[in-house]
Amino acid sequence: MNAGCLDGRGARALLDHLVSSAARHLLGASLAIAPGVASITPVLEDLLSFHPGWMTRSVTTHDPAGGNDDGYRPGVAIEGEHRVLFHGRGEGRIARIWMTAPRAELERPDQEIWIEIDGHTAFRGSPGDFFGGRGPWRSPLVLDVDASSGAYTSYVPFAWSSEAKVLFRGVPIYYQITYREGPGAASGPTPEELSRFMTEDWTATLPARSRRESLSASAPLVLATGPATVSGVDVHIPAGSLNDLSVRIGGQPPIPASFFFGLASAGTDADGGWTTFRSALHAAWTPDAAGAGRLATRLPIPLAEGEVLSLEAAPGQEIAGVEAAVGLAPARRGVRLIAQYRDQMAPGRETTMPLFESDEPLQLVALLEEISGGRPNDRTYLEGDEMIRTDGMSHPLQIGTGTEDYFNGGFYFLGAHHNPFSGLLRFLVVDPEDGWRNATFVHSLYRLHVADPIVSRSGLRFGIEAGPTGAYTPLRVRSLGLSYAFSEYQVIGEQEVRAAGRRRLVHSAVDAERLERRRRSWSSEGRGITRIEVACPSDARGLLLLRAYSAANAPQTARVRLDGREVGVLHEMQANPVRSLAEDALWIDLLPEQCGAGRRPVLEIDATHSPAPWSERGYTLRFFSGPPTPQLTQGPAVEIFDSENIPGGPFYVNDHSMIQLADGRWILTGIFNPEPYRPDTEREFVLATAPGPGPVSWMESVSPSLTLAPAHFSIRALSDERWIWAPHMVHDRDGSLVMIFHVGTHDPDRSGFRIARSRDGFTWGREGGTLFEDICVARDPMLARLGDLWVVYYTRCASIASPRSGVAYRTSLDLFHWSPPAMALTLGPETAMRNSGYTESPFVFERKGWFYLTITSYPVDYDATFVYRSRSPFAFAPHPVARLRAHAAEWIAEGGDFEAGRLFFTHAGAGKGGVFLQELFGL
Repeated sequence: MNAGCLDGRGARALLDHLVSSAARHLLGASLAIAPGVASITPVLEDLLSFHPGWMTRSVTTHDPAGGNDDGYRPGVAIEGEHRVLFHGRGEGRIARIWMTAPRAELERPDQEIWIEIDGHTAFRGSPGDFFGGRGPWRSPLVLDVDASSGAYTSYVPFAWSSEAKVLFRGVPIYYQITYREGPGAASGPTPEELSRFMTEDWTATLPARSRRESLSASAPLVLATGPATVSGVDVHIPAGSLNDLSVRIGGQPPIPASFFFGLASAGTDADGGWTTFRSALHAAWTPDAAGAGRLATRLPIPLAEGEVLSLEAAPGQEIAGVEAAVGLAPARRGVRLIAQYRDQMAPGRETTMPLFESDEPLQLVALLEEISGGRPNDRTYLEGDEMIRTDGMSHPLQIGTGTEDYFNGGFYFLGAHHNPFSGLLRFLVVDPEDGWRNATFVHSLYRLHVADPIVSRSGLRFGIEAGPTGAYTPLRVRSLGLSYAFSEYQVIGEQEVRAAGRRRLVHSAVDAERLERRRRSWSSEGRGITRIEVACPSDARGLLLLRAYSAANAPQTARVRLDGREVGVLHEMQANPVRSLAEDALWIDLLPEQCGAGRRPVLEIDATHSPAPWSERGYTLRFFSGPPTPQLTQGPAVEIFDSENIPGGPFYVNDHSMIQLADGRWILTGIFNPEPYRPDTEREFVLATAPGPGPVSWMESVSPSLTLAPAHFSIRALSDERWIWAPHMVHDRDGSLVMIFHVGTHDPDRSGFRIARSRDGFTWGREGGTLFEDICVARDPMLARLGDLWVVYYTRCASIASPRSGVAYRTSLDLFHWSPPAMALTLGPETAMRNSGYTESPFVFERKGWFYLTITSYPVDYDATFVYRSRSPFAFAPHPVARLRAHAAEWIAEGGDFEAGRLFFTHAGAGKGGVFLQELFGL
């Protein structure tokens, strides 16, 4: 059985602990389920980490007057023959694109969708080709009208570092673009990772079930007891018992099992609401020949010490012949699953029905809804818009165009269907005779926010209107909202700041519900810099900057700095002169010792270059506590490659790279040269190999695990390359390997970068010429993927005029066309060197909501590796969180899982005699 990030002994110990813990808590219960030890897929692991920097938003064709007149209007902007549907600045990620119109309009041949990322075209062509899978992406990342039941839907992740646009030639009558912005918002799975997650048959790997004779209200079936994280649940029950079965998580109220397992059961027909489907999180099967139905989920369920996950029967009921199984993974500190089940009637007035409400830091990951009742032959209740408010705002940062649109359909759906992230599982027509004249309907719907979790730092209100304005009645709505809450982040103070300067009076309502009343408010407008002295508590670890403003004009853009350091961008693309009162927000991480003891950081909102006048009604600065800065330690070093005793040696390996092949083998390549150190003569990269499984087994080996490959070398310098340095290997979309490396030139301010490619890791061929050149002996490249965006980090100084050591980055969509350079890290003036020696060998990885950057500073010490962290992969404060003993560190994770797997780093260098491996503890 897969033990995830545990070795065999750790998995056995965890299992023994969990079973004995469950036994301790089961006195009086007739049976507990023996758990299996299982891992959690990285896509779901990411949801268990809080992302406070993400501002999850949407831009839509919602009626700006708050009514039901949804549809395209002047929108964001016009550029030539294209309408700009979306324009993002700063850092961000498009998570979902949805659009619909009458089919004849959708299929018009003169339409074009054009997606630009960091100034380069990610896609340009027919919407039918894009959503129909005839472009670079296939179903289920993209869905056509039939697959998505009345609309086009895309979950292709488009990440950007500085700017993104979605343009459209034609008239997109209805559309929604769901995105996130802010520090770290570009992160997330690549299209390939997301597609694998959406399509895999996760039900095939669930643990084997155990049997229990009966289940009653007085004798619940305990599935698991904390501390642990339930990674999967599989249940068989008699078909007629579905509506009598509930799930209970800890002390929360019980939840109907039909909802908890993703099946929004109607419960009104003969089969009790059973249907067969599999989404990315839930699955159900109609009853088998023996009359047993099956339910399953792989939604991770964190359980605290002593907390119980159990199945319960309805009062007075007994369910015989229950079979169940659970998989368990290690416990998660400070995170729990909130499950809010509601059964309510539409309020009959122009407002939203609350479906999920909380005042905690959280990430909402799913909404399941059953809508029933209604007036005869009238489904206009599906016109209701969702409104999602975060952080106590009155203004919804997500506001929709219809209930069926939120669930990725259109025009009241084409019928029952299910996709990985959304579906209409059941569409029942009650009293269908006489042409539906007296018919009422049942819609069982789900939407999973796995690729686009809704993040809030200080509370969330999620509501949907019943009908065009919310006043539709009668209507019954049953719903289940699922969210992860994070206890380590708490509000510890606020600071209110009124707008200064010349102000004007504004009378307006917020763009939201029809019942919103006009408000009287003062607002200032202009282009300049607003400076705020921040009175933050000494224990503050984060700051949420909330702006209230007038959206009468757009676009409005400001760069935000804290003590002179760039911390983000506020950008509003869409104007609303009808209901102009609006709000937006930006998360800022505070550095240790930045607050308290008389220190007052200075916040600057620089709108000097805002296209439209910058509007300010006022600001709220909300301060948060957070988890302490990690205390990192490194384990003992183990030699995994011996370069000293190679015939003809001794040799040394310097800047290097390791990667695991599809067949499980590992390969290593890196600078290879005879001792003593001579960087100007380094003209070849060594090639070594080792069998799987990888670093855990290497740590236990008594001899080096890697040996020279038969070819000995991966790449040798060409005649026009004075030297070659620092290869870094990554997997490409097509399964091949890409190597990027530095090539030496006569001009230190024209250092070049080139790439090579391999299908097997052993035979490499160069592709193209020089990708780009840069200053200060630019070198040590490292490639990463964010969505469809390639990012290369490399050593470079801040500028020729100010040669402070730093780490630069560039972005690309195709590995050949690269953006201009920008600085991810810039150190102080004391590090000024013409070769940026304080920031060699950069490596960036993401773990539990943070990005970590490691660099080697040889002027400090040859083995001085510093660790920096940030919410954003594009901006690291020049304050390290740790110092390690290593040179040219490269990072690998057990099982490739940087989110939860054990972390290791390799290091090497001249005079070291080889390559060494150490484990890192504390992350």
